[in-house]
Amino acid sequence: MKYASDLKSTISAAPIVNDNNLISELYGFIQSAGSISFLGRGKVKLFFSCDNASVARRYFSVIKEIFGCSPLLYIKKGGNFKKNNFYILDFEDEFSSIEILSFYKIFDTYDMVIKTDITSEFMQTKPMQSAYLKGIFLGCGYINSPSKAYHLEFKINNEKKAKYICDLLGRNNVTANILKRSEYVSVYVKKRESIATFLAFIGAHKAMMDFENYFILKDIRNETVRLVNSETANINKTVNSSELQISAIQKISALKGLDYLNDRLREAAFLRLKHPSSPLSELCEYFSPKISRTAAYNRYNQIIKIADNL
Repeated sequence: MKYASDLKSTISAAPIVNDNNLISELYGFIQSAGSISFLGRGKVKLFFSCDNASVARRYFSVIKEIFGCSPLLYIKKGGNFKKNNFYILDFEDEFSSIEILSFYKIFDTYDMVIKTDITSEFMQTKPMQSAYLKGIFLGCGYINSPSKAYHLEFKINNEKKAKYICDLLGRNNVTANILKRSEYVSVYVKKRESIATFLAFIGAHKAMMDFENYFILKDIRNETVRLVNSETANINKTVNSSELQISAIQKISALKGLDYLNDRLREAAFLRLKHPSSPLSELCEYFSPKISRTAAYNRYNQIIKIADNL
């Protein structure tokens, strides 16, 4: 949880520039962290809830920058033994809420109805899509620490919106899936490459580099462990082979003497006793003349067979 919270705080610290991209970002935040309540007689009220103080401060400033109104910011203690606080952005009257909801075509002031369709005009360009997905992530996104698992998730309040977000991610090279849960619809990403692509797409370049560096280091560690294990196995194999050969040579020496062996095998026996820990590839260099590894292997096999028959 701390990894996700720290990442959101870092993203929230990005400069606020009032342009179409910022409008799209706030639209994403409304879609993911906004709630609407009816006050009666056609009055509605918009408020936001999130569990990150930096995110709440960012959108306090974003709303003020775009619409010129300052929402109330207050803290609500987590209930049911939850440790996290919730940061609420609220408005003193319904007029600011109606202005924002009307601007984003979420509330129809004529018919007095809430519209659940996504308004595509706020996602016309790649930068606008990037900003929108940033707002979605800051509002309802979660990402695991790369040291634990590859998992990025968005908790969406309806299936239609979830399908739109899943499709938008796909159009920007992020492979996502949808899973219906009891209280929400999950849009989740499991592939390491897709998570890195998403972080880069929403402008979290440092987080993307840290994410990739972790896996580079992990791959290096895994390769090092593999090489060490392989080398250890080779050493154990060499030691076991050497011990078997020396045991056979000692048996022949005790029962018959090494002169019992022909010249080629006797040379091999003396060299093994002189170089007990050398691998076969190295031992080949000591023969006069030098012989191949296969030839050396065959000579020691003959010695072992002779010892077995004594």
